[in-house]
Amino acid sequence: MISDQDKPEKFERRQGPDLLCRGFSWLAILGWLLFIAGLVLAHYASPDLETGLVRYWDINIRADWQPQLTQYLRYLLWAAILSSSLSLLLNKMRLRRRGDHLHFNIIILLLSSIGLLLYLYWQV
Repeated sequence: MISDQDKPEKFERRQGPDLLCRGFSWLAILGWLLFIAGLVLAHYASPDLETGLVRYWDINIRADWQPQLTQYLRYLLWAAILSSSLSLLLNKMRLRRRGDHLHFNIIILLLSSIGLLLYLYWQV
């Protein structure tokens, strides 16, 4: 019987991250940038906050979402969903070795983008 010390070491042929590994990393970064831009746009597109002081002084505020900015927000969220889905798919194709792992932030990005998009479709 051959012990673990007698076995020859496996030769690692991978010389670092290849183009595909860099690709899903850049897609994840692009997805997060799109999502952050969507959050900034959601701030400007959302209705104004009605507080007690606003009601007391009877100040007119915008009570609905701005349609043009909301449409841009939906486009940004769809692009973030597409980017994170593609990154997740490429990452799943590369999971072959024990050292490879699934990137948890891509899943969080996908679920957050879908959640915000569903919120927009139900609220607006």
